[in-house]
This record gives sequence, C-alpha cells and structure tokens, in this order.
Amino acid sequence: MKPGGPRRSAILAAAEALFLAQGPRAASMEAIARAAGVAKPTLYAYFADRDAILSALAEELIAAQRRDLREALSGDGEPALRIAAALVVRGKHAMRVRASPHGRELYGGETLFAGPLLRDLEAELARDVEDTLARAGVQRARLLGQLLLAASSGIAEKATAPAELGPALRLLCERVIRPELPGQR
Repeated sequence: MKPGGPRRSAILAAAEALFLAQGPRAASMEAIARAAGVAKPTLYAYFADRDAILSALAEELIAAQRRDLREALSGDGEPALRIAAALVVRGKHAMRVRASPHGRELYGGETLFAGPLLRDLEAELARDVEDTLARAGVQRARLLGQLLLAASSGIAEKATAPAELGPALRLLCERVIRPELPGQR
C-alpha cells in the first residue's frame, strides 16, 4: 500500500461520496476507481479492497472528530463553554452521518469499521469531560459528565439543523455546570 497524499485523499473522497449516495455494498472497486479518476491498478496500489477503504474512511472521520473535540475542550473560556463547544462538535459530526441515507451504515456505531473507533472516542470524550469538570472543582464530575453526554445526544438527535446545536448545548451546559462550580452552590 502506498503512503498518503493527494491521490489517496481523492480516492477516499470519491469512495465516501459513492458510499453515502449508494451504500457501501453497492459501490464496487471499479466504481470507486472511476469516480476517483484513477485506474483500478492504481486504486489497488493504495487499498487492498473495499474494506480497506471503509476502514481508512472511518479512521479519518474519527481522527478529525478527535482533533475537533480536543481543540474545543482545550480552548479558552470557562468550563461550561468549552464543554458546550465540544458537544457541538460531537453533535455536528452525528448530524453529518444522519444526513445521508447510508451514513449510519458507513459510520454508525454498529459498523465493523467505525463502531470500535466510535466507542473508543466516546469513552475518551467522557473522560475528558469528567476531567474538565473535576479540574473546575465539580464534586460529582463523572455523574455530571454522563448527564451532559446523554442530554446532548438527545438534543443532537432532535435537531433539524446544525445551527440549532450551539444555542441549545450552551444553554444545557450553562444551566447544568455553573450551579455545580465552587462558589455557585
């Protein structure tokens, strides 16, 4: 397999578009090569099979989400706003998956490729939220973190547009976190 680069990125972008439009099972290696504008031997030089492409797509999606989550949590501002920013990132990624009829099939938590990566990312996010809360002095940081993650999942599931997430998740975090901070009780 060849290393990354523009051609690999183009192949992955073409494959993702096909998978999201037609479903992972409907997109053949030949169709992916054609959509990416490469010969089949070139495609096979980068990826052994369709499963390798699916795996690479899942890894890239999770890596991007992980970067965005870390950036949000490590930003400036009070804990409630940083956690809200991270939950917005999480919600927008979830909405992107739901936007396609085949998004869950490709990137859902039950999939062979994305499932384990998503579970690891969710566990990492839970630890990071708990740590952020604990550093801010919240006594029941783990419980509060679980509550925030569960509530934000519901908000993201019911949202009809990404623009709805920010205000709703900021309000949630402000109302739930601020009273738990030292000096606010």
